[in-house]
Amino acid sequence: MNIGTPLAPRWQHVHADWWQDDRGNAIHRTEIDDDALYHCHLAGSPLPWSVVAKSLDEAMSAVDAGAKDREE
Repeated sequence: MNIGTPLAPRWQHVHADWWQDDRGNAIHRTEIDDDALYHCHLAGSPLPWSVVAKSLDEAMSAVDAGAKDREE
């Protein structure tokens, strides 16, 4: 799978549709009606996902912003 986006050093591509960063945050890609959605789960969140994004770049940015908000 070619995601077209170089990953930041803190992210690892775990398998075809799953990425995880060094803080335990995760992104899972799903396809619904031929549209890809990226469900983001912030580490420690009780929710099954914290944010839904339309691209991997958007998902990574959302995770970074959400993690920053949780730290404050």
